Amino acid sequence: MLLYVDINDACHLRCGTCPRGVRAFPNSNRMMSLGTFRQIVRKGLHDGAYQVGLFNWVEPFLIPRLDDYTQIVKSFGLRCEIASTLSLRKIDRLVETLANVDLLWVTMSGYSQAVYEVNHAGGRIEDVFAHLESIAAARREGRIATQVLLRYLMFDYNRDEMPLMRDFAEERGFRFEVLLGSGHPVHMRASDKREAEIAAALAAYNASRYFEPAGTVCPLIFEHVPVNADGDVYQCSAHGYHPQLRIGSYLDLGREEILMRRYMQPFCNSCDWARRAITETERLLLRQALEARMGNVVTDRVARLSGPDAQMRLTEDGYQLPKDGRPPLR
Repeated sequence: MLLYVDINDACHLRCGTCPRGVRAFPNSNRMMSLGTFRQIVRKGLHDGAYQVGLFNWVEPFLIPRLDDYTQIVKSFGLRCEIASTLSLRKIDRLVETLANVDLLWVTMSGYSQAVYEVNHAGGRIEDVFAHLESIAAARREGRIATQVLLRYLMFDYNRDEMPLMRDFAEERGFRFEVLLGSGHPVHMRASDKREAEIAAALAAYNASRYFEPAGTVCPLIFEHVPVNADGDVYQCSAHGYHPQLRIGSYLDLGREEILMRRYMQPFCNSCDWARRAITETERLLLRQALEARMGNVVTDRVARLSGPDAQMRLTEDGYQLPKDGRPPLR
């Protein structure tokens, strides 16, 4: 299980293809305390998390002492990942933070300022490159072992700059991948009316689970658990922190209850996210969730989904654990 925790509630950019960027859910100054974060990570470990991502719909480096949070993740022996645009002019304690980070995702959409700012509105590419150079130097000097993955969002207008970005990454020992951009920052921007759209989808509820044939499930329900800065768990990592999709307080709900509420959430019936075949492990998790809802004590709980042995066992019976997680397309 991937536990995504947004310890703050803001991003400084206005990316046209991101719900946060178009302020479908506005920025706020909310920030999770270290004490609450520690409790959430501890519960995540108990619930089966093998990795904590300090990202989903925010820019984590807006937190001045982000390294305090990454240290907590590593203190529980969990893999720690961060996704960022690195587009802040100054990032405090960048290398100290990355010393406890296994993988840093950096999402970009151009090599030159003119192209980069089409989607990453409000960002300066020179700041991104400066931070990447600092990270590359720290890696060469052995001060950090963080793996870096540059993700290039491909649109029709920025194809020509992709090879330049790829060469930049390879010369510095960074991994590189191309993603087809979702929507378009000019012609097909993310909707800033998502709450109204979700309400309309709920009003048109159809119990047939049209997008989910028998024997299939949405992988996001089992593989990702998103928690916002208030400590609330939400339906999935794909649709954001809208009131209609709030599941409840992560610390107050058991693993089985969270799964049951997410699986039965009516909005899923109108969501066309790709389903896949359910695994035997997931069948058992759903049965246990139903048993718990009926008031029965779950005595044969699936082993904690973390550690190499557990990952190997689950993979053998069909549960495909993602290698790197899935950050949002900024």
